[in-house]
Amino acid sequence: MLKNKAIITPSYFLNLLGAGAILAFILWFISKLINDGLYPLASALGAIAVFIAMVYLRPRFTAYRWLGIGIVLSLLFTVYPIAYTFYISATNMGSGHLMSKAQAISRIEALQYIPESPLTFKWTAYKLADGEYALWLQGKDGTGILAKPGEALETATQGDGEVGALDEAGVPVAIEGYERLQRKDVVPIIKDLSLIDFGAPPQMVRIRSLGEAVESEPLYKYDAVQDVMINQQSGEVFKPIEGTFTSETGEALIPGYIVLVGDRHFSNFLGNAGFREPLGRIFVWNLAFTFFSVFFSFAVGLVATLMFDDLPGKQIIRALLIIPWPIPVLVSVMIWRSMLHPDMGFVAPILTSIFGASPAWFQDPFWTRFALVMVNVWLSYPYFYVITAGALRAIPEEIYSAAIVDGAGVWQKFYYITLPLLLRILTPLLVASLTFNFNNFNVIYIFNFGNPPMPDTIVPMGHTDILISFVYRLAFISSNVADYGLAAAITILLFLLIAVVVVLQIRYANMFKEAE
Repeated sequence: MLKNKAIITPSYFLNLLGAGAILAFILWFISKLINDGLYPLASALGAIAVFIAMVYLRPRFTAYRWLGIGIVLSLLFTVYPIAYTFYISATNMGSGHLMSKAQAISRIEALQYIPESPLTFKWTAYKLADGEYALWLQGKDGTGILAKPGEALETATQGDGEVGALDEAGVPVAIEGYERLQRKDVVPIIKDLSLIDFGAPPQMVRIRSLGEAVESEPLYKYDAVQDVMINQQSGEVFKPIEGTFTSETGEALIPGYIVLVGDRHFSNFLGNAGFREPLGRIFVWNLAFTFFSVFFSFAVGLVATLMFDDLPGKQIIRALLIIPWPIPVLVSVMIWRSMLHPDMGFVAPILTSIFGASPAWFQDPFWTRFALVMVNVWLSYPYFYVITAGALRAIPEEIYSAAIVDGAGVWQKFYYITLPLLLRILTPLLVASLTFNFNNFNVIYIFNFGNPPMPDTIVPMGHTDILISFVYRLAFISSNVADYGLAAAITILLFLLIAVVVVLQIRYANMFKEAE
């Protein structure tokens, strides 16, 4: 018996044509990424190309076609960043090591020097309205050359393209778009002009004096056979050492490039007692900040709902209660900083007049932490007010009626009916809020930059730092250079920690348990 054969319909042909065009573009883009050494992104696009080919060329995967855009975006903006973070954690990516090897070699080979007996030219300068310069060069044979930064040198004659008529000295009276500079105009800017490389590698020209420009040569040349960079001027050899071309004397060429370093960042972080000991205190404060912020925000939001949602004029009350929500976090936190400021704020004088002293909101670790929780509750309670107000309406009134018949009072109804049912409805949102506040960098850093500082630590860290602000401080501030590899390694540890906490919360809260 003959098997059914696919019928080539016009729509099927158009699908094949469209998929082929998309795949061709992706493959071309992948080849460019591979040439530039951007292998992670090339791998991600390769996975997307395989998915598109399966969906459009295999009939049994046709159902996924309607989800194609969502799946592609999920791969590109969710799965890829996670995978790329794991990749960065195993590399030396950071200040001075931000590009691929091919890009670094290209940048180093673009450096120029002036040899002992260079080719010389007479020059005349021209200037665009936006401040860009060009040169008209004249060699010993009188040949005219137009030189612009970043563009190859080209021989030009009168009427050739943008070059206008020549004067008796063979210099263009005008070049289209440029103003010719006289000697009196050049003298004040000669130093700036001497720093500009005119032309493009390998043939470039620099101004050496008012009357002379000289041809420069590449200072470094890459030897692919030996995998070394050679100084053309001195003959010094630079060998690659962990992504940096380094000479025997220790001189390093900038920029370096990204290489794999394995688990070095993890071992440096976890194996250093100077990091581990304060990290324990930071972790405990991080948990406390998260718990108290969510607990009090939920409590304040619920109390506001129970107290004000049934009063006359509740629309106005609701509008007033949610005012902190639409205000940007930066603005709200800065307002709180100003209010609590010991010299310029109005809170300190009031507390001093009542209690005889005002807490050191920015110097004492306890009161700084107290203030942070207070500020975060102010920012978060409108959210819980809105969701609790909606969730309470989902609880059937019949349950309360039955409880009243059984003699339940206000407290019994709240404790045995409202609160359990409310928590059951809002558990996913509470878990999401806990996860968000565990990484709430903005409030911590804007309010007091994680200070006051801890004493006797190997790197600067503060009593109010949470893990994410500690990572930021460690990776980008303490060493005055960016270390993306170290930051990615610590971020992965945080990711795994939060993932475990969320899984446990989901499991023990039965968030996805089906109703029996």
